[in-house]
Amino acid sequence: MSVAAILPVHGPALWLDEAVRSAAAQDPPPDRIVVVDDGSPQPVVAPCTVVRRDSRGGPAAARESGRQALAGCELVALLDADDAWEPGALAAHLEALDRHPDAVLSFGRPLLVDEDGRTTGERWPAPPPGPQDPAELARFLFRVNPIASSAVVFRAAALDEAGGFASEFEPAEDYDLWLRLLGTGATFVHTPEAVTRVRRRPDSLSADVARLAAEKLRVQERHGALVEPAVARTARADLLRALAQGLIRRRDYAGSRAALAEAAALEPLPARLRLTAATTRVPLLREALGRRAPYR
Repeated sequence: MSVAAILPVHGPALWLDEAVRSAAAQDPPPDRIVVVDDGSPQPVVAPCTVVRRDSRGGPAAARESGRQALAGCELVALLDADDAWEPGALAAHLEALDRHPDAVLSFGRPLLVDEDGRTTGERWPAPPPGPQDPAELARFLFRVNPIASSAVVFRAAALDEAGGFASEFEPAEDYDLWLRLLGTGATFVHTPEAVTRVRRRPDSLSADVARLAAEKLRVQERHGALVEPAVARTARADLLRALAQGLIRRRDYAGSRAALAEAAALEPLPARLRLTAATTRVPLLREALGRRAPYR
């Protein structure tokens, strides 16, 4: 089956060459590699096809531009411009989709690294390897999202059925896409032997903890019918706690207390967060909150 790899980028593209090389070095390599320049101030140059957008639209819009340029490819692989596929990643995805013809998406294992390529030590919870029951995976995704956008290959027809990449939920557009696909009854297969190096950067979209949590809350509201009310309630409480932590980083202490109060109305707060809420009321003490790197 023909495979197209889409790499969205909004310059400066510090690691783009590494990302493209990691895709081209796969065995077999993608049939086409397309970099989508999402309105970078300086046009991006890459050793492959480049599609340039006149203005920035965000990752979902950039991927949609890439998809439209790749009509006819049966499989679509995603790779962000600061990430890289480990050797054998694409072959593992292709084997999994061939072995499980009913699956529409294969997701691999993210290896989290910092700006210098050193592992961060993070461990993402993940479901067992192999095909996933759509309802069970939706419940899992409401609690934690183990699917990195750079570690997926899916069937283009399924993407069309789910409405394409377009999403209003930046930076949670990938989370929205996984739930939209599951909403169609799609089966995913977990392929942990397909490893992608996912780079953690302090200026990345996902590093804004408050914004990411707020958009995930909106995504869960949109797709709440996929899970039982008890699951949705617990997931909302989790995200409200994350939102509170992100608002502390912004020094929005009143907003943080409000988020924690809403979370407490859903589920009792751990003692640590009750102490955090109290500390946000003490000017000298609260300045020490939120100093740890968001990924630690």
